[in-house]
Amino acid sequence: MADRKPANVKLLHGNPGNRSVTSSHNSTTGIPRPPADLKGEAFAEWCRITSYLAKVGKIELVDYAALVVYCSAWEMFDDARASFQEHGSLIPGRDGGLVKNPAAQIMRDASDTMLKFGGRFGFSPKDRQNLGITSDDADEDDIEQSLAG
Repeated sequence: MADRKPANVKLLHGNPGNRSVTSSHNSTTGIPRPPADLKGEAFAEWCRITSYLAKVGKIELVDYAALVVYCSAWEMFDDARASFQEHGSLIPGRDGGLVKNPAAQIMRDASDTMLKFGGRFGFSPKDRQNLGITSDDADEDDIEQSLAG
């Protein structure tokens, strides 16, 4: 199994195995532009996460499609969450009885997509560790502000 310590940690603790130490990757191609039709919550999420990814140097133009999928899933999740909050977990069905609110399934599907694609960008502590993103990569206050909107 490969050693997943960030390069700066490897250098600090030494490298007894003499494995190559690759320094943190910094973006070379830049931030992709959002699609023209990306609006609302999806566009807001695009701005929020691309700002963060640029700060930590983990974004490239080739990330365009994955970012579109992630941001679109976020908008679906957010819309379904609002509907769920408004109508609750049970809603009237066709026959007048109560049925599960379909917004719950939409939230679940969208969150699965977000977790899958978000992991590629380091949106959880474990994912950040695996990608070698450390608090040294961006000022903590800057990250907090970009994640807050």
